[in-house]
Amino acid sequence: MHVELLIILTLTAAATFVVVVASVGLVIHKAVNARVLRHRQRLYAHYSEILTRILLAELPELPPGTRSASQFKQYEQLLTPLKEQLAQLPRSRRAFHRRALRQAMVDFARDLTGETATRLVYFFYALDFVDEQIALVRDRRWWIRAQAARDLGLLRTRRALAALTAALEDPHPDVREQAMKSIIMMAGVDSLRTIFRLMHSLSTWTAVELSVVVMQYKDQAVPCLAEGLSAPDESVVLFCIEMLAEIGFVSGVEPLRALAENYPNVSVRAKAIEALGRLGDERAEGLLLHAAAGTNVRLRLKAMEALGRMGVPRSVPVLKRRLLNGAIPEKLVAARALAANGPDGLRVLSEVAAAHPEPVRAVCEQAIEEAEG
Repeated sequence: MHVELLIILTLTAAATFVVVVASVGLVIHKAVNARVLRHRQRLYAHYSEILTRILLAELPELPPGTRSASQFKQYEQLLTPLKEQLAQLPRSRRAFHRRALRQAMVDFARDLTGETATRLVYFFYALDFVDEQIALVRDRRWWIRAQAARDLGLLRTRRALAALTAALEDPHPDVREQAMKSIIMMAGVDSLRTIFRLMHSLSTWTAVELSVVVMQYKDQAVPCLAEGLSAPDESVVLFCIEMLAEIGFVSGVEPLRALAENYPNVSVRAKAIEALGRLGDERAEGLLLHAAAGTNVRLRLKAMEALGRMGVPRSVPVLKRRLLNGAIPEKLVAARALAANGPDGLRVLSEVAAAHPEPVRAVCEQAIEEAEG
């Protein structure tokens, strides 16, 4: 009995000791982290002040036509005191200071334009931060890679283009997205060709982000989008189809026609047919009429929707056949497309409604009611 009680007391004491040690350890760890954070914030504020001073410092005006080397020499003179200050630090502390300085420079890059932005980029190169950021793009942690890709874009560091291009094939979508946005910042609309060739498995969010960029360029992006229709990844092809339809540039009609006729995937062909309907160019009428009378139900539906959107009078006989012979979904699409063809289509709907029982009559009457409403 005494032995069992002794064991219980010993175990209780041991457990209490472990809990106390763990609690003390957590308190110490928290205190150390808080101290490190405060030190980091002080350093960040210190280097932000230095950057503000040297970025806004007045420089002697150079004569017109002076080479950029002379301007860079002025920048170097501004930066020399900061370089010397960093060089005097012990190696262990220097790395900590450089991280704070690099973060301050990245944050400054969000708001700077013109000559001060050029000055900041020079400082970033001169302090060897570019190579450090490029190395981070290859870090084993995806969030570090994504942040590095983003920061390189903010600083317009063109030396990083090769590393960012390689990051377009990164296994993590967030890294690919940040690399894509940074490349476009630096290289402009022509970079879309490389992006469409290398990007794969576009997520919905990435497609939204990329569409915002494309719509900034609009007509200038059309040649790149047309080339993107032959990209190896279907998600990229679908994206290019959607953007060609959204921009509404008629030069997209021919490549979309070729895609709708020859692409091996029916989903992509259906999307191309839909886009042709949205573009509304008469060059697509023959293809749409052929697809509306074809054997593939999905393509027939998309083709009839497109014909209805465009209002093609010679589509009336084809639409009438699908109204009479198709399944209920096809009847509805054909009837609405007929109603969109104006008086001729409405006349056919009225004649078919009078001559046929349910469900054809109900479908016709619904389409007429929608058109009149």
